[in-house]
Amino acid sequence: MTQSAEYKNLGFCGVDCFACTDYTEGKCPSCRDTQWQENDICQPVKCCRDRKIEVCGQCGEFPCDMMKEFYEESESHREAGERMKQIFNTSTK
Repeated sequence: MTQSAEYKNLGFCGVDCFACTDYTEGKCPSCRDTQWQENDICQPVKCCRDRKIEVCGQCGEFPCDMMKEFYEESESHREAGERMKQIFNTSTK
């Protein structure tokens, strides 16, 4: 899957990697650059790859229960949920 320029700074979940402290502090290499093993793949990454979409917001089921939980895990995840909501004009409730 070729990534469009529109989403190049975003993780599959919508996290802005360049604004995420996990990324900037070297704790996370970015889900797009990680060589995932099948048994440890991030669920949003796996789901997006399986559905052949670039970000979760492109999914017709967005926000699914898994992503609703994900977007409550941290501030950067909450911001990602809001970003997806704004980009795709949906509700994360």
